[in-house]
Parts: sequence; C-alpha cells; structure tokens
Amino acid sequence: MQESNKRLKTKRTIENAMVQLLIEQPFDQISTVKLAKKAGISRSSFYTHYKDKYDMIEHYQSKLFHTFEYIFQKHAHHKKDAILEVFEYLESEPLLAALLSENGTKEIQNFLRNKLHIMLSTDLQKRFMQLNLNTTELAYSSIYLTHALFWCLPNLDCTWKKRKSSRNNRLPYEDAW
Repeated sequence: MQESNKRLKTKRTIENAMVQLLIEQPFDQISTVKLAKKAGISRSSFYTHYKDKYDMIEHYQSKLFHTFEYIFQKHAHHKKDAILEVFEYLESEPLLAALLSENGTKEIQNFLRNKLHIMLSTDLQKRFMQLNLNTTELAYSSIYLTHALFWCLPNLDCTWKKRKSSRNNRLPYEDAW
C-alpha cells in the first residue's frame, strides 16, 4: 500500500531532524523527545510513525540494506562502478551519511564495511594472484583497503569528487583496481 504524501513528508522531517541531532551528539544520546522537538512535531505524531528511535532507524536501515544489496549485485563484475554508486547514493542521503559518521549506528557501519570487504577480498585475490601473496597478506590488503574506503565515505568532500570530474575520470584508490 502506498503511503500518503503527508506521511512521507513527516517521515522525511523526522529523518532530517535525526541528521541534525547526529551532527551534534551520538545516536545513543538522542531521545525521542529531542527528535520530536527538533522535527517540530509532537511526540504522539512521532509514535504514529515509529515505536521509538530504534524502530525508525531499523526501517531506514532495512531500506538501505536492500538498496546496497542491489547496488553490489548490479555491479558484481564492476567494483569501481559499485563503489561510485555507493558514494553517489551517500551524497544524496544525508541520514545515511550521518549514520556512517562516528555518531551513527554500528549496525549500518558494520554492514557496509562487511560488504566492501567481501567485494574487495574477491577482487584483490584475482588481481594479486600473479604476486603470489599468501592468504594473510591478501587478508591484510583487503582489510586495509576496506577501511580506507570506509573512511572516505563520510568524507565525500575529499579528492574523489574532484578527480572523478577531471578528464581522466580516475578515482583516488583506482590504482588498486
């Protein structure tokens, strides 16, 4: 069943309030009262949409997980395209960016980090076969690259956008591909 425009607008207002609060404080310190006040709605209006802040984030994360699964499946053979699309999606979703920040939730951070690690592990294994790296060296390489990319996610103002728009259309980490 399709949600009404008014319900969607209220949910978006609540999401925007969560973004603003996550800039100021960790997720664990945000209460439903603070969230409703920041959104400019009553607590009962908040509870019309969600049971609590965890329910709100669970709904949002569920939608995100499906979106990320789709992105990674769609670009299964083109890792660069998958990462670019995740970056572009992050840029268009302020709540996602806030949830990936140090004040965000660990569940979504771990999910995305794990997806990147799986993708990079298989890709690095193929690329570095000729170097005869052992499994430990491959594991360290993929973990290092995963954390480097994951660090870049909330820092999108960094070099990838500038370099992406340049003539050669290369990414800062593209030499690893």
